[in-house]
Amino acid sequence: MSIVKNRENIKYYIGVDIGTNSVGWAVIDENGNLLKKGKHHLWGSRLFDQAQTAQNRRNYRSSRRRYNKRRQRIGLLRLIMSDMVLEVDPSFFIRLEKTTFLDKEDKKAILKDNYKMNYNLFCDEDYNDKKYFKDYPTIYHLRKKLCESDEKADPRLIYLALHHIVKYRGNFLYEGQELHLEASNKEEDLKILFDILGKNNDTVYDISEEQIQFILKTVVENISKTAKVDECMSQLKLNSEDKKIVKEFMRGLVGNKFNVSKLYMHEDLQFDDEDLKLQFSDKSYEEKITEYENVLEEKMEFIDLMQRFYSWIELSKIVGSDSQHASISGAMVNIYESHREDLRTLKEVMLKIGKKEYDEMFKPTSKNVVNYYNYVNPVACSGDKTDGFYKYVKKAIEKSDDSRKDEILQKIANETYMLKQTSKNNAYIPYQMQKDELIKILDHQEKYYPVLKENRDKIISILEFRIPYYYGPLDGNKQFGWLIKKKGKENERILPWNHQEIVDVQETAAQFIKKLTNYCTYLPIEKVMPQKSLTCSMYEVLSEVNKIRIDGKLLPIDTKNRLIEDLFFKRKTVKEKDLINWLKQNQLTVGEITGYQKEKAFSSSLAPWIDFKEIFDEINDSNYDLIEKIIEDMTIFNEGSILKERLKKAYNLDQNKVKKIMKLKYSGWSRLSKKLINGIRADNKFGSSVSILEVMKESHMALMEIINDQDLGFKQIIEKENFKNETGSFEYEDIENLAGSPALKRGIWQTLQVIEEIKNYMGHEPKNIYIEFAREEQEKVRTTTRVKKLKSIYNDIKNQLDVHGKEVYSNLNKQDEKSSIEKRLYLYYTQLGKCMYSGESLDIDKLSDYEIDHIFPRTLTSDDSLDNLVLVKKKENQRKLDDLVLPLEIRNKMEVFWKKLYDNGLITQTKYYRLMRDEFRRDQIDKFINRQLVETRQIIKHVANIIENHYEDTKVFTVRANLSHEFREKYGIYKNRNVNDFHHAHDAYIACIIGRYIQIRFPGLEAKYVYGQYMQNVKKTKNNIDKENHGFIINSMKYECIDEDTGEVIWDPERILDYIKCFNYRDVYITKKLDTNNRELFNVTILSSDKNSEKGKTKATIPVNKLRSNVRKYGGFSGLQSDIVAIEGKKGKKIDRRLINLPILLRYVSIEDQCKYIMENNKYSDIKIIKKIKKNQLIEIDGGLYYLSSATELVNAHQLILNNKENEIIFEINNAMIKNDYSYFENREIEITKLYNLLCDKMKKYYPKYKGIYEKILTKNIDFNILEIDLKCRVILEVLKILKAGAINGNLKFEPYNMTDREGRLSKQSIHLDNTYFYDVSITGIYSKKYKL
Repeated sequence: MSIVKNRENIKYYIGVDIGTNSVGWAVIDENGNLLKKGKHHLWGSRLFDQAQTAQNRRNYRSSRRRYNKRRQRIGLLRLIMSDMVLEVDPSFFIRLEKTTFLDKEDKKAILKDNYKMNYNLFCDEDYNDKKYFKDYPTIYHLRKKLCESDEKADPRLIYLALHHIVKYRGNFLYEGQELHLEASNKEEDLKILFDILGKNNDTVYDISEEQIQFILKTVVENISKTAKVDECMSQLKLNSEDKKIVKEFMRGLVGNKFNVSKLYMHEDLQFDDEDLKLQFSDKSYEEKITEYENVLEEKMEFIDLMQRFYSWIELSKIVGSDSQHASISGAMVNIYESHREDLRTLKEVMLKIGKKEYDEMFKPTSKNVVNYYNYVNPVACSGDKTDGFYKYVKKAIEKSDDSRKDEILQKIANETYMLKQTSKNNAYIPYQMQKDELIKILDHQEKYYPVLKENRDKIISILEFRIPYYYGPLDGNKQFGWLIKKKGKENERILPWNHQEIVDVQETAAQFIKKLTNYCTYLPIEKVMPQKSLTCSMYEVLSEVNKIRIDGKLLPIDTKNRLIEDLFFKRKTVKEKDLINWLKQNQLTVGEITGYQKEKAFSSSLAPWIDFKEIFDEINDSNYDLIEKIIEDMTIFNEGSILKERLKKAYNLDQNKVKKIMKLKYSGWSRLSKKLINGIRADNKFGSSVSILEVMKESHMALMEIINDQDLGFKQIIEKENFKNETGSFEYEDIENLAGSPALKRGIWQTLQVIEEIKNYMGHEPKNIYIEFAREEQEKVRTTTRVKKLKSIYNDIKNQLDVHGKEVYSNLNKQDEKSSIEKRLYLYYTQLGKCMYSGESLDIDKLSDYEIDHIFPRTLTSDDSLDNLVLVKKKENQRKLDDLVLPLEIRNKMEVFWKKLYDNGLITQTKYYRLMRDEFRRDQIDKFINRQLVETRQIIKHVANIIENHYEDTKVFTVRANLSHEFREKYGIYKNRNVNDFHHAHDAYIACIIGRYIQIRFPGLEAKYVYGQYMQNVKKTKNNIDKENHGFIINSMKYECIDEDTGEVIWDPERILDYIKCFNYRDVYITKKLDTNNRELFNVTILSSDKNSEKGKTKATIPVNKLRSNVRKYGGFSGLQSDIVAIEGKKGKKIDRRLINLPILLRYVSIEDQCKYIMENNKYSDIKIIKKIKKNQLIEIDGGLYYLSSATELVNAHQLILNNKENEIIFEINNAMIKNDYSYFENREIEITKLYNLLCDKMKKYYPKYKGIYEKILTKNIDFNILEIDLKCRVILEVLKILKAGAINGNLKFEPYNMTDREGRLSKQSIHLDNTYFYDVSITGIYSKKYKL
């Protein structure tokens, strides 16, 4: 090992392993040995909490803003009406705002002399709340009266009605349009929907005027949704294929669940391997549609039109379909009256059945039962309760013989039974209907109240005004805002009726664009281009057409470009049959066509070219940039008015062009910039100063191939563009614009800081840095299990199966869909139960007798994915050592069978091509091996760029994550994440070893040469080919390499033994990132008061507001989040020095206020704050190491250390538990017992705070030996959870331990300063300081 003496002169190398919650690092010399600081090796693990996205924060923020806007509207209305109301009742607004929720004594305290009686709205001698509710049982009764009556009304009544209208103002689906609900106005909409549906399926539905009228009449009738669909379908004369599609479409229109994928006959629309299913009436519709957006793309428009139509149906249901006379208040009063009638009937019917049943229906009950009480009580149980209530009523009246029973059941079927005034369907009410009522009320009352007349337009604008989304926050918010006011108006308040005079609309819009767009994946300083731009759509078409093959051969270049000219410039969607017709017309061969990105159709399109050719007559150099600018504006301002304004003013377009452009809807952004695709120019074999787009036109290359090809020159230009010479330390700005998740960015930032500290310690820059990125574990949950997918494929082909196939199918049907399926069994089913090389039947009960073969052999690649594996009989698996492709006779014999598997979706295209591959040319081997050496992820290249920009003499190499996994496997270096945190440092060291090896051994990545040498070595040693099972790079490490010219040993495999010894060292530096608690201030669920709490005592600790300060009376919030502070306080004569929690709420108040809070809540007479302490601070108490997670909770920080043998047993236990197979331990049970005793021993020795757990285990007096093997393994894993550093607790609740499920949790601790040491540790841990406070 190298001790660092004269650090300045030493050549050193750093390895880092970057994850989303850890960074491992290691420092080596040029021979691969770890360097030392004193006796301590220079390697470590830096731990931190994974960074979260801003999703939650954003959701809270938008709700907060929505409520604030609502409050503002009400505030503005109050401002206008206050004088007129206060003349009649001076304390009206105080009562409304401050005393509504309070009990009698608190009301008196606030109102003082104005208190007359215990009512909220009216406290007059002759008119109080009782009388008001008698006159107007609901607010809609009041609204209806004011709309109809011309008499002078009490100003308070007018205020209440207008307040309600302004508060719940309706949706803006038809913003700025006149509202017509009559069915005749929907004829056009329905025709358009049928037109689009027909076009999507290459047909025209023959639907007459009468049929359209019939559908419009039927969908708004009071019958069930299914009945509506059946009635409509009975009138349509369609063939069976069309019928299926139209029926699915009708289901969606009326609000039932429908399968979107079935509306597109010729396309394979899938999300996570499943069809797309939607239901407009479902409360999770919004979430679903957001998920599907990327799959649906331009189809979103059709779905939106359908949803609009559905919302008209729902609205008609509420208010009837005659919009001239429809009024919401009228409709709501009707709902109230018929609910009352229905309730009376239900009570009578239930009483006839029996008193017990009657009580069950109408008295409070558990939250899961939707009886009448829970149905009408908003708090009783949450969510939409209509379905639950209907089911409950149906069941409850089953026994009844009352004649009215059928009427109730009929109403339930039609979904008109006991509707409520407030339901989710109110979301379908457009603001125009609320506005109509507002205007009616003003018309009747303004002759009595001049204030209403003067402010009429203002009141209407309060209802109508929506903040345009490109304004952003109005309050000049520095962090999130961008609004620009006109000169001289900077200090004026923006109001609904003056915003146009104050805001500089065009400037604000331009700022909005700047803020909104993302950056290019390859040129991080360039903004991305719109997905519908001319450049992007051409790029997407070329990307797809370049990879189209006919019978496995790419199209000749001129054919390909002619195809684009003839088809893509004429049609917005190009399908396989269009391509076949075109090939026939041009006398070209038609064969098997592959390479589409969709099922039998191109996913890319030149639609924008076609649209704008029609508008501008032609697209040429003179108008290309103008059109690109217009498309960018269309993508950003998808709201009408501002776009119209811009098209006229900024681009001087005439009325006709503007009209055409306004009809187009463009959305979505590319991940690439226009500069990348069509801006950077290089000189190469395709011409001088050509762009990437031009290279794509003249070749078959895809973007990745072009920018990674050394000879074309783009790679060098991109590197130069990204190169900024910035010596000095790293800035967070360096990584802010990278395209990656916040979690990944935090990992990168921590890495840069680690590297910086090592550089400062060594005194100069490292020679090389080796980076390995952990694969980002995307939480991709398969919604369809593999078994389910197999079943649906088998179901489609069941008629083609032979006898053996049918047997395989019946076995498959017994498989559980929910559980996962073992690899061999899965291969067996995807091969129809046959050997992949001979076609002979395999026996499902003898799967372990067969072999899994790698299609591309392991000498070439260590690809263990299902696409590279087949299940075969042993004798078939006798491939020659250096056969890179399957023998010809196997291919000839099996081709038809493989094709059948591929056509039916049992194997992928990749697997099919691998099986059929007939040769590996030298350059292909080259490509293949380079792909194993070179990390392709863009974000890694950017990190390498950032480091190289800062460190002039340092070269950065990336090491693929799978290589270190193979290295561990080959040399038995176990990675147990559940033992300690050393494995991050180990991974970094392995990255160093592999990185150095590749660098020495493949200086110019001369892969084909090295591969040839390697295969000679393998043959020379006559090694069994099965031992060569770690991919070519790791395999080749075991052969010596000598420079043929100088005789110098370049690589000596003996070195590896020295390297492996290092993994037994126990001196890894572990540090944890200190955090400030920036969570929400407390849990936002409001808890009930003492009276309404289960045990008669509320759990709330924080009042809802100042007025309801008594949580026992009014309930409140809980879960206060805190900071940690060290204090010295006086209790009587005693001095108490400890850590305590101080709520985040008080973080920014004065020190005096903080002290006051601490004194009151901890009964101190005097107090001094010594220091604020961060979360994850490392401390030592009685020799035990801990991280602070709050002032009263600790987390174990002692790293558990085990030797290699013990690690091996744990590795096997982890595997056994996953696979549920314990055969490994058949003769090794004694080793498990030894390990258990060792762990208990360590608990006693190194974990002072776990004495209690150790003693508990002892007193149980359990004979570990007699436990079943699976239980032994489980116990060991739970004990490891207790001992591993970090916040995970062990669950020993099961027999025979019967302890708790949170063993090892260190809560309710009192941490006294006098027996606590604090550690300040640098980011790597190289520097640290131990002290007391």
